[in-house]
Amino acid sequence: MMYPVLETERLFLRQLTPDDAEDLFEYFSLQEVMEYYDLEVFKTLEDARNIIRYFNGEFEKGKGFRWALELKSEKKVIGTCGYHNWYRDHFRAEIGYELNPKYWRKSYMKEAILPILTFGFESMRLHRVDAFTDPANISSEKLLQSLNFKDEGILRDYFFEKGKFVDAKIFGLINE
Repeated sequence: MMYPVLETERLFLRQLTPDDAEDLFEYFSLQEVMEYYDLEVFKTLEDARNIIRYFNGEFEKGKGFRWALELKSEKKVIGTCGYHNWYRDHFRAEIGYELNPKYWRKSYMKEAILPILTFGFESMRLHRVDAFTDPANISSEKLLQSLNFKDEGILRDYFFEKGKFVDAKIFGLINE
């Protein structure tokens, strides 16, 4: 399968390439981005290359898609967004995303997620999309609610991240 390319008014959504490593490192190396992420702050450019290989490997295995969010005006990757934990037999997948803080509060992520949801429901034949957030991540919660995801509760000590158990707030969107 060819990697799907999606487009919005301000963004190209495309497959990550090794050339994107510097753009990803720019923000994956920031504590404010990694605060709610299940990885440590990136220390080297190789960390960025590794996550690109990981995301592309998941696509090659048929487990999901992770799009680079390329800002058309700057030809720069400002974030990623996509599906992982794709359970075809259950017609569901989990969505995840992150964005360079220079571009926070400008609606880029909402702009990116809308065509990704359409792709998921139409091309991947998803019935349900899950999203997990840290209960303290109010910005992510507001984003999901603006996209009509429903708050389905808190899963206590659901993930083991960075050496400790953490709660997860689960949100769901059903294709109705």
